[in-house]
Amino acid sequence: MRRVLAWVVAAAVLATGIVLLRAELMTVDVPQPEGSFTDVVVEAQVVQEEAAVHEEMTRGLVSTCRLLVNADVVQESFAQVGPQTFAFRLQPGLDEFDQRELRGCLRDTRVQHLLLDVRRLETVTPRDRDDRN
Repeated sequence: MRRVLAWVVAAAVLATGIVLLRAELMTVDVPQPEGSFTDVVVEAQVVQEEAAVHEEMTRGLVSTCRLLVNADVVQESFAQVGPQTFAFRLQPGLDEFDQRELRGCLRDTRVQHLLLDVRRLETVTPRDRDDRN
C-alpha cells in the first residue's frame, strides 16, 4: 500500500512540475493594439574593437534579435544616448512573451567581442499614452 501511495504522490508531483514548466516555456502570441510600440535601451560592452564600430555591431545584433519577435526597428529611432548606451523603438509593441524573447536574445546572442545588457524594455499602448495625459 505504501508503494502505491508513493507512486501516486510521485506522479502528482511530476504532473504538476510538467504543467508549471510547460506554462513557463509556452509561447503565446498576444496581439498588441495598433499604434503600440516598445522602447528599448541597451548597454554595449565591446572588447578589442574601435569605438567607431560600437554602433554598427549593436545594430547588427538588434537586427538579428528583432527577427525573433516579428517587429521592426522604427526608422531613425536607433540612437546612441550615452558612451556605450543605445536606444531604439520597435513597432508593433511586444507582448510579455516577445519581451522575454527579445531580452534573452540580446543578452545571450553574442557577436564576436560584443555583449549587450538590456537596461530598459517597455511597451506602450495607445491606452497607456491616454492614461499619462
